[in-house]
Amino acid sequence: MRWLRRLLRGARAVACVWCVCLVLQWSMAGTYHTAPWPRHALVLTAHPDDECMFFGPIIQSLVQHHVTVSALCLSEGNADGLGSVRAHELTRSYGVLGVPPDRVTCLDDAALQDGMDVSWSAAYIQRLLAQYVEDHAVDVVITFDERGVSLHPNHRALYHGARLWAETHPQRLWTLDTLTWRTKFAGPVSAVLQRWSGSDWVVLASWRAYATSLAAMPIG
Repeated sequence: MRWLRRLLRGARAVACVWCVCLVLQWSMAGTYHTAPWPRHALVLTAHPDDECMFFGPIIQSLVQHHVTVSALCLSEGNADGLGSVRAHELTRSYGVLGVPPDRVTCLDDAALQDGMDVSWSAAYIQRLLAQYVEDHAVDVVITFDERGVSLHPNHRALYHGARLWAETHPQRLWTLDTLTWRTKFAGPVSAVLQRWSGSDWVVLASWRAYATSLAAMPIG
């Protein structure tokens, strides 16, 4: 039974570290950054629910600091034939996160349909993004990085389109870091360590921000 006692001691130690980091995460909640706050930020996503699943903390942080936030979602997420429902959910979700419906745009473009096996043109995305930024005086674009967080090809296409745009435009491009699976499932331990990750922007969500992101997710 000695092995069982060792196992229990190890489990208790892990649980203690996890709880300490959870308390630290809540106590350290806030936005840590080296770059200045933007005036008008555009959140560029591929499908409805990307905003609350992946970008909830940064959207809430920007809104709380009186940054104008707009949203451009390049598809209705119609892979299962529920595009109109999901488009409505997108507007509701952004409303929960603090972005009014008149600043939420959702496209239904034949060239940008939702699907794991659907290839989106980076050049086409670049043109759409350039036009939106010019029309709305955006100074920061926020989107996925080259791995798309979940490796979804539509997410990754946004990065490549945004990179093309950034090569010829003075506005800033921020990308959401894709973490390793170990980091993702380390919970509050990972969150605390990210504080010193060296990224230009790190948002540690408070329990209220976390609850708001959950409330913004589709129901059912």
